[in-house]
Amino acid sequence: MGTRLGAGEVLLGKVSSTEIMSTSFLVLGDQLSVDVLPRDVLAGTSRLVMIEVEALKRKNRHRTRTALYLSAMRHFAREAGERGVDIDYRQASSFEEGLAAHVEQFAPSQVVMHRPHGRRAQDLFTKLGVEQLPNPFFLTDVSDFASRRYATMEAFYRQQRQRLNVLMNDGQPEGGQWNFDAENRQPLPRDGGNWPEPWQHPLDLEEESILCELDSLPGDAALEYWPRTRAQALDQLHDAVERIIPLFGPFEDAASSENWHLAHTRLSVALNLGLVHPREVVAAIEQAYRDGQIPLASAEGVIRQIIGWREWVFALHQSRDRDYESLNYLGAREPVPEAWQQMAPHSMSCLSSVLSHVREFGWTHHIERLMVLANAATLLGISPSELSAWMTDFFVDGAQWVMEANVIGMGTFADGGQTATKPYVAGGNYIKKMTNFCRSCAFTPTERTGDTACPLTTLYWNFFDTHGTTLSTHHRVAPQVRAAAQRVDISDIRLRASRAREIVRGTS
Repeated sequence: MGTRLGAGEVLLGKVSSTEIMSTSFLVLGDQLSVDVLPRDVLAGTSRLVMIEVEALKRKNRHRTRTALYLSAMRHFAREAGERGVDIDYRQASSFEEGLAAHVEQFAPSQVVMHRPHGRRAQDLFTKLGVEQLPNPFFLTDVSDFASRRYATMEAFYRQQRQRLNVLMNDGQPEGGQWNFDAENRQPLPRDGGNWPEPWQHPLDLEEESILCELDSLPGDAALEYWPRTRAQALDQLHDAVERIIPLFGPFEDAASSENWHLAHTRLSVALNLGLVHPREVVAAIEQAYRDGQIPLASAEGVIRQIIGWREWVFALHQSRDRDYESLNYLGAREPVPEAWQQMAPHSMSCLSSVLSHVREFGWTHHIERLMVLANAATLLGISPSELSAWMTDFFVDGAQWVMEANVIGMGTFADGGQTATKPYVAGGNYIKKMTNFCRSCAFTPTERTGDTACPLTTLYWNFFDTHGTTLSTHHRVAPQVRAAAQRVDISDIRLRASRAREIVRGTS
């Protein structure tokens, strides 16, 4: 049934006003901005429709991720209702069923929406006859992006800085350089570092009830660490600018077994839900830099992630063919290990720490995703599409458009170099350098063979041995291919590889 919103509540099961309105405007769970609603919706001459589909609660999704979407959607509906918007909020088994019921009840002349972020959703609502307006949640014109054919993300990022006039000074990059990677790649301090407490906001009674309803889903309950309303998202942004971002830059590539967040803003959730716009996030960071509150290297590092990588990933997703997500350049066929899906303790310290962060919070920062999970998956030969689907369902900021380039393109090199110029694989030495994971591990990162050899180190050299013919033409990793072929212990590495795979899978 529909839902009439009033008195600040979502009253599930009750019917919205049957007043005749010409159009209905559909809002999805990642489009939660009242500010971009059409004027006729805000004026009360068009009806807003929102649909909670059963797929949101499917059993293989992280509990916190599911609770986040349900809570944020219901909060948004209440807030829109308080602004006088007429809303039909309903639950249905699918969008097809929900829209059909809405149309039958209210008979709008048409249903309109902002263009969804992901291609599958775009295809679905095109099939259902929903008119799609331009997407207002990003900064990049996708048609312009496709016509320019940027060679690299770096070229795109520099053009973004110029086009948006962000961290620029008389046509030149602030500080005389485009990035501060040399300053921003320091390893975790030997004492573990001193990190600010992560932003959080207490749950209300409805949110606690949602979590109880979802207690059979995998993963712990950590909803309080993620914004569910516009006000909370703005509060988190202010907190990030004041306490988090000043410490971000130098250690953005580090990771810790004792700390799951370090100095990462964790603003991806608010951005991906539509609760804040990238424009206002970038403006707040730049202003804080110019006010002397944030070092340039830290401000540039976060802004690069937003107007560079995030916009690049979105535009790539929009401009690629629909078969992109099935690419598998290295022929990886392994399923996601059961131990990973259960987020169980692992014999390898790095995987045990990162999987525990996924279990407890539904989130890890980008280095744990790329250099631990995706790295291990690539070395193990896990199917890129299966890894992408798993991470989409288990990360609070997961979505098709997010994971496609991050996992299929960059993380697993499944597109053969369309996104990244090399496979992002590493042995135990990299993990040891940038994290404290190896200190408490039973395996030795410098050893390639033997019972205590780090499985990642073994599989790193086995990877270049196995895929040598395929990768020898990629100039950035051709030296590793040659080095693997010349190793005097390559036969022992091949023998050890089978055991190393069992360990990484968590079956031993």
